[in-house]
Amino acid sequence: MGLPARDLRIPQGTEAFYLEEAYVHRRLVRTFEDVCDSWAYFPVHTPVYDYYEAYRDLVDHEWDSQSYRLVDRSGELLVLRSDVTLFLARQMGLVLRHEDLPIRVAYSDTILRHEELHDLSKNEFFQVGAELIGPSGADADAESILLLFDALDRWGAADVVVHVGHRGIIGEAGDTARLAEAVSHRRWDAVDQLLANRSIEAPRRAELVELFGFIGTEAELDGLAGRLRHLTPREVDAVAHLRHIYRVCSDLGYTNRVRIDLSEAGSRHYHSGIVFQAYAPGASAAIASGGRYDGLLSHFGFDAPSVGFSVMLRRLQALLHTPDGLPVVATPSDADIVTRARAARDMRRDGKVASL
Repeated sequence: MGLPARDLRIPQGTEAFYLEEAYVHRRLVRTFEDVCDSWAYFPVHTPVYDYYEAYRDLVDHEWDSQSYRLVDRSGELLVLRSDVTLFLARQMGLVLRHEDLPIRVAYSDTILRHEELHDLSKNEFFQVGAELIGPSGADADAESILLLFDALDRWGAADVVVHVGHRGIIGEAGDTARLAEAVSHRRWDAVDQLLANRSIEAPRRAELVELFGFIGTEAELDGLAGRLRHLTPREVDAVAHLRHIYRVCSDLGYTNRVRIDLSEAGSRHYHSGIVFQAYAPGASAAIASGGRYDGLLSHFGFDAPSVGFSVMLRRLQALLHTPDGLPVVATPSDADIVTRARAARDMRRDGKVASL
């Protein structure tokens, strides 16, 4: 007698890869690791679980509700890894010294979190990513985006466009979760109301709504900034920061693949500077996201700026035009296993896949 249907399910928030799918997945991971090695971003691994208390002050309600928690044998509350950035920041905070900086790290890890059955847009459970710890400023931010572009090119995803915004602009208007969410979803009536609730005068509110809604090039941003009369010094600096990043990407051949998008407000409250997301034609959600989070490591005892990104590999894999099936396998026809093994060895030396 077979197992009952309820025992044939897999827990929500988990997934498995089989044969062709697993083969393509592994190739994507290896490609990313090769790119990171060539950029001197070397591998790190984070623990599967950690003490929940270490993250309590950093997480929002969404993260808290998605996380799986358990109690260890000594009664300590643990949390399973649902955000690689947070787990990596804690590990780096524990082991890094200032003489180690700058340091470049890369990872490929599973994340484990609960998702509602009706919400498939965030149904992602394997991430690859990279972080640059130590340097601050626009050049370091540009490096992170350029690394992402290189990985996308190697994957054959040359039509992906990166939208870059700046958390500092939101912060000047009152960095609240509600405002960031409204801007990200481009709900301008809600944005205007939230700004009015903060006693911001109508002329500045109108300029902020126009600023938050901007998507375009460096030249177009220059034109907008030249018309606005109520920008604060911090907002002017953020605009200049984004212009520099755009110019670097443009000079290196990515003009058509980068957009300044001031509605990109960051999905995590610990973002402190640039935020960016990568979008592919036909995708319902970003396939990669990143940003700067200069205060994150200091929460774990090591004060150093950092910038990085993660790629949602499942979403990327669904968009790529990868060869169907497993590779062609050559099999020698000799009856004797020794002869077959020698023939197969020669085939492998010639770059073929061979079995006995």
